[in-house]
Amino acid sequence: MTPQGHQNNPAATRLVLIVGDGLRADTFFTLTNVTSRAPYLRSVMEKNGTWGISHTRVPTESRPGHVAIIAGLYEDPSAIARGWKENPVEFDSLFNQSRHTWCWGSPDILPMFAAGSERGHIETFMYAAEEEDFASSDASLLDTWVFDRVEAFFKSASHDKRLNERLHQDRVIFFLHLLGLDTNGHAHKPHSEEYLRNIEVVDRGVQRIVEVFEEFYQDQQTAYVFTSDHGMTDWGSHGAGDPSETETPVIFWGSGVAPPRPAWQVKGRVVYDRRVQDWGLGHLRRHDLYQADITPLAASILAIPIPVNSVGKLHIEYLNTSEQYKSAALFANARQMLSQYQVKRANKEANTLQALYWPFTNLTPDRELQALANIRQALKNQDYEEANRGSAGVIAVSQQGLDYYHHYDRLLLSFHIALGFVGWILLMLCHLLRDHSGVMRMAGGTVEGRRVWRSSSSLSVVVLVLWGTANLTRLVGEGRPWQHYLYLLSPVCVWWLVQRCSGPLRVALLLISSFNMVWEIAIRFLFILIGIEILVAGFFVRGALSVGLACVGVWPGVLQGSSRGGGPVERSLRLGWVGACVLLASFTYMPVVGKEAYYPLVEIAGLIAFTLGGFGIYCVDMGQVMNTKHRTKRRRCGGEGGLPRHIPSVVYLQGLGVLTSVFLVHSSTRSIADKQGLPYYNQLGAWALLVLSLVVPVLGSRNMMGRLLSVAAALFCPFLLLCIRHEAFFYLAITVAMFLWLFLEFYLAGNNVQIAMLKFATWGGREGVEGGERVMEWADVRRAYFFLFFIILAFFGTGNIASVNSFDPSFVYCFVTVFSPFIMGALLLFKIIIPFLLVTCFFHAICTLIKVPTRALFYVFLAMSDFMALHFFFLIRTEGSWLDIGTSLSHYIITMATTLFIIILLFLAKFLTTFSLLTGVIGGGVVGAGGDVDCVLPRVSVSRPHRD
Repeated sequence: MTPQGHQNNPAATRLVLIVGDGLRADTFFTLTNVTSRAPYLRSVMEKNGTWGISHTRVPTESRPGHVAIIAGLYEDPSAIARGWKENPVEFDSLFNQSRHTWCWGSPDILPMFAAGSERGHIETFMYAAEEEDFASSDASLLDTWVFDRVEAFFKSASHDKRLNERLHQDRVIFFLHLLGLDTNGHAHKPHSEEYLRNIEVVDRGVQRIVEVFEEFYQDQQTAYVFTSDHGMTDWGSHGAGDPSETETPVIFWGSGVAPPRPAWQVKGRVVYDRRVQDWGLGHLRRHDLYQADITPLAASILAIPIPVNSVGKLHIEYLNTSEQYKSAALFANARQMLSQYQVKRANKEANTLQALYWPFTNLTPDRELQALANIRQALKNQDYEEANRGSAGVIAVSQQGLDYYHHYDRLLLSFHIALGFVGWILLMLCHLLRDHSGVMRMAGGTVEGRRVWRSSSSLSVVVLVLWGTANLTRLVGEGRPWQHYLYLLSPVCVWWLVQRCSGPLRVALLLISSFNMVWEIAIRFLFILIGIEILVAGFFVRGALSVGLACVGVWPGVLQGSSRGGGPVERSLRLGWVGACVLLASFTYMPVVGKEAYYPLVEIAGLIAFTLGGFGIYCVDMGQVMNTKHRTKRRRCGGEGGLPRHIPSVVYLQGLGVLTSVFLVHSSTRSIADKQGLPYYNQLGAWALLVLSLVVPVLGSRNMMGRLLSVAAALFCPFLLLCIRHEAFFYLAITVAMFLWLFLEFYLAGNNVQIAMLKFATWGGREGVEGGERVMEWADVRRAYFFLFFIILAFFGTGNIASVNSFDPSFVYCFVTVFSPFIMGALLLFKIIIPFLLVTCFFHAICTLIKVPTRALFYVFLAMSDFMALHFFFLIRTEGSWLDIGTSLSHYIITMATTLFIIILLFLAKFLTTFSLLTGVIGGGVVGAGGDVDCVLPRVSVSRPHRD
């Protein structure tokens, strides 16, 4: 695209862009005891400049925020996952269009703009990455570093003739990135004294910089911009769309910028915001804009071409120039926006079959020429008001056209993705009916059943062939990218597999209609759909999971009460299960964990866990004593002759690890609170515990209860080090609930067997569960749903919300305090995975104990997960989310990644529960300790149907 600009003399010779990273609008504008924390900038707003609120877009992170400010481009959200080092997408920027740019600030932000420079005219000055320490005594020193280096830079220019000449050129930009506010906000929260003092530091620093510039140049030709890339929540994080994150201050002043105007000088519709009165700014007119609008405004002041990728709209009310200058600048913005639209349209026309092309009719080439001619005529006639209306109209309709062509393929791709989800769910059902049910055996005795099983519709084959051929022809003819081949052809392949494997499904429908089971099956599926809807609602309202816990809590009494007696053991288990569900339900109403750290809760949870571990040691010891008495019986059953002697030592070692974790949390947080940083030995101890906690469980024997207790204790140590509030209590609660779930499943499936027999259950070294799998039951569907439910509860119950802004760097203070996004992100991800892994370990134990067909449950779990993904996909389609086509299509990838993630979880669970470092084997089955246990865990021989 050809850069578009106006030919007027610049309103300012140079521009100083100051970005206070992580500065909230309300915190900046709010008065404290009738005074402002930023008196200098406040005086600028009241006497010299124009102010407003800059509205950012999600994700509210540093990279996309700075890209929007400097390039006027809203990057694809997926770009944030690629790091801060280089440009995932090459784009034009103010720095590229300037004659020269000097930058000071963070090594996380500056390099990505310098890397995009083609002429090498962008110079950066950065402090070391190690300086970005969240545990530092005063993070505002990062901002002081910037101010000091800028002042020293201009002092050196007085002795450097070449540098002095470059500084006195026109169209130059100075960029100051101030990271102290963001660091203090993460470490101490936005309402802390450290954050508020940092605002004062920034205000004094900005005043110093203005004095340095005015003293050096003495020509009154400098324009200044002060803004922020994003805000911050009350709990010190950002990334989502809360107003505290999307509202940032913006102030323009200096050469070419309009002075403040009284509030009564307002034309048109006014959006009333009572906060302005609370800020003491009700007497001044407020000019809001979108974050990308800063780019064309800065470019227009310097009279440089607007960056070609900018989608920002020029707000001429910020300019203090002639009407001709404003109209010319707005016309340049209209041509620049129209140029993007023309390129987008040309690309779509060239890459779409003519018969299938539907143009954007609101802005055709004829209308473009007519609109531009009208604006030029208005400018020639000096009718600037009419020219401005015409330019604004071209900008608006060009933005509509850009959106139209950006989402041009959305309907087609969304349709195929939805079909892919539905086909995948049906394919899972076909595999379930064929391999893990008695459908074939029941249909094998009837001629009609065998015929339906082997029948294949020729019409469906023809439809699939035509569908695939049409898609392939379009993909090849239009030269689509390889991702579109995946999106359009994979549903055809999935439905081809469904057609090939649909015999069991047709037989099942035939049997249901023959035995008049339609209503029974329909009611069962209705309950499944209601359960899935509860999970979907939990992503929007965490309290919805409490409704699910209420249903889960009454499961033993409602579903099993009619078929079983009510012995004291069963009554105790049911009562304990209800209590555990009520306790877990309370966590969904607790605040987001990052809002306020309270480490005494973490320490108390650790001490409670140590006490519960002592009770577990007692149980293990009792199991060893009882196991010695039954040594002979175990040998007859092929099991081990008693628990190894070192089992208590392993549990004692893990108890010591829990106490050490409590000490590290207490010591590290106290040191950081005292501004002394993270002690080296504490950091080393935390990393050592993280590694050792995953090794210690495999030192134990294959006794099931002892190993599960060991795994729970091992995962608790690193989890405790990553907690800041009540999450550790949730871990204890869900651990208790998992043990009760295991007891109930074992008891209700074992014909009143005594729970004490679980002490003798041992992971088998050679016997696998595959040979002992039975056919699938409806109860297995319920078990698969429970697994999915507890996985989701494990995420939200720990105080998280379905947004990146529920996570905070303070989670990882025991491990690292220096800003390192990849290490911090990995630790945060590990914290999320720990409760998932705990649930998966118990689920694996349940499946092994009662011979659940694990592959069948995996199919059920995938079908439920895909139904949830399909639901979310339609929500995004119908609600018009800001997510673009690439993000919506990522549901396919998310689904595949979820499948892989569950496989990894199951493998890790099997490794942690069954691997023995001493024997070097992984057991697949369970060997009983006495002769009665084999009766509790019967091995049902399943006659597999013949596969065509």
